[in-house]
Amino acid sequence: MSKLHQTQQSFYISFRTAKQELDALLATDPIPSPPTDLIEAIDQKLAAVIEEVHNAKVYLVPYDQRAYASHVDQLTKEVHALKERVAPKSKFAFSTRSRKVALNGHGNEADSRVSKPTKSGLQVSEFPGFAVHQVRRLDSKFVTVQTLPAASSLVISQIHKSIIFVPLATSVISNVQVTDCSKSILVIVGEISGPIHISRVNTSTIVVRRAHQVRVHESSDSDILLGETGGRIIEKSDDLIFAKVEFNEANDRIAISPFTESLDDFDNPAGQSPNWSTIDEDTTTKFTDKHYERIIELSQSTDERQVHDRMTRIIDAALSRDIVFEGDDEQKSAE
Repeated sequence: MSKLHQTQQSFYISFRTAKQELDALLATDPIPSPPTDLIEAIDQKLAAVIEEVHNAKVYLVPYDQRAYASHVDQLTKEVHALKERVAPKSKFAFSTRSRKVALNGHGNEADSRVSKPTKSGLQVSEFPGFAVHQVRRLDSKFVTVQTLPAASSLVISQIHKSIIFVPLATSVISNVQVTDCSKSILVIVGEISGPIHISRVNTSTIVVRRAHQVRVHESSDSDILLGETGGRIIEKSDDLIFAKVEFNEANDRIAISPFTESLDDFDNPAGQSPNWSTIDEDTTTKFTDKHYERIIELSQSTDERQVHDRMTRIIDAALSRDIVFEGDDEQKSAE
């Protein structure tokens, strides 16, 4: 099977999964009151589908492009019809009800968009058979995402100088979207059955244990450590370092090695891409196995001050090649 055919097949599976999730949202009955969370979840899912179809034009034949575009048009019409159906309800005043969410966030509270729109943290929108979990608007926070319902989508956005940890105990996640992250570390040990989309991520590290597809857009100066993944694609990105990561049986230790698997750069379809490299004798990832071990330790800590202080040290060390580990402490290497 050629690389092109593999990419097309991966896209087909990804699109089918996203469409099924969107269909499930559109079929929600009864409509929650207020419908705010439902509409937001639908808008996010539709936007992701539209972006995915648009990006796929470079490797889809014209007939397939028209077929997928037709599906998107139909979904868009259904979304508009649903919005028109629930729009009259928006003029009434609805009371809100607090939700209990699965989050272990140090120094941060879970938010509800309706009642606390300015808070940051894990926001959960749950509907029959589907859930969208959002970790967003974080600055200098350490968040461990705990047990998620099966077939959930995880959205991570607007993250700065923070660490997001998704442990293996989390149920299988249908897909992950990461957008607008800087100087942060995202470690996803939980399994992703579908794709992970990474957009506008800069000076950060992303670790993924298992995903069906990995797509990176408009990102730079970042380390991406991948375990068992397929369909690896980058576009409009540069200065990326890819590495292979292997987890031990308990998932509390990792081993990092050169990345030797295929990766497609849509901006450089022929030959070796100048936009990414892997580790060798002269190049290493900023993120190390020691950083991973520190993150595991912090995810189990209940001392918020200690978590914040150590998190800051981990970020400073993991995002600078001039800092190395010496014993249990991070110290600047001699220049």
